[in-house]
Amino acid sequence: MKKFLKKCLVFLGIVVIVNLLFLFLLLNFAPGFKKVYEMSKFQNKDFDLIVLGNSMALDGVDANYISEKGIKTYNLAVAGNHVSTTLKLFENYLEHNKKPKMVVVGLSSAVGKSYLNPVLYHNPEVDFFYQPNFWQNIKNPPMLNFQWLAIDMIKILLSKEHRNATMENGQWRTKKVIPDNSSFNPNRAAPKYYDNVYLHKLIKLCKKNNIKILLVEITGSKKSQNSVPFVKEYLVSKDEKITVYNLNNFKIASELINPQTDWLAPDHLNVFGATKETQFLYEKIIQPNYTK
Repeated sequence: MKKFLKKCLVFLGIVVIVNLLFLFLLLNFAPGFKKVYEMSKFQNKDFDLIVLGNSMALDGVDANYISEKGIKTYNLAVAGNHVSTTLKLFENYLEHNKKPKMVVVGLSSAVGKSYLNPVLYHNPEVDFFYQPNFWQNIKNPPMLNFQWLAIDMIKILLSKEHRNATMENGQWRTKKVIPDNSSFNPNRAAPKYYDNVYLHKLIKLCKKNNIKILLVEITGSKKSQNSVPFVKEYLVSKDEKITVYNLNNFKIASELINPQTDWLAPDHLNVFGATKETQFLYEKIIQPNYTK
């Protein structure tokens, strides 16, 4: 019996050590994981503009470019985010830091309703750092909870392009190019996801704190683009309208983005495309709405 218990303790010790080692590797070699950890520790930050959203905003909005224009910016977007997680991140940010003057919410209706899905779903990285739960980590240890990140670390190990990518002011920046050879479908339906309860809570939170909020559809691949006007109002309740700026408009996107040089992956811009999109975003949307 004693030998059995001893073997169990040794096995448990090995499991704990392996999972701690995995966490160490993630914090040092998984940029997105490290970013969420660093954001969870933010205190007294003083950014003028905060970018929110999922991976399309993470890749596509160049915080450095906007900061160089005199509006100090941080990209708080996280890959795999749902708008409910975005709300949680921004609530935490406001609790511990100075409120920004403006928020840009990068919407991703180009790839469907994942970001604005009416069904809430969690981001494991955000939950791990913002809502630590000892028993949850016992039931679902890091090696299981973050197993997909092991693939990212392997890519970094094997690919020079991944090793040379950087995380700057919260934006994932890479020169990797995967051309967009898809075709535009003029009959693609317009997004219908803006009645999301968490999006409305985020809008109300900004209004309560006197923060200007801009809702921007991030550019997707040609097959994901639409003919919705650049500026369009949507009625989301009997007495409430929201304005959405559509960078996923085919005419705008085709003038801005080179399909052969500006894509990192389907619907995700590389550093070249992100700079072009952010320049347009700054000149046509942020600057006209920003008040110092």
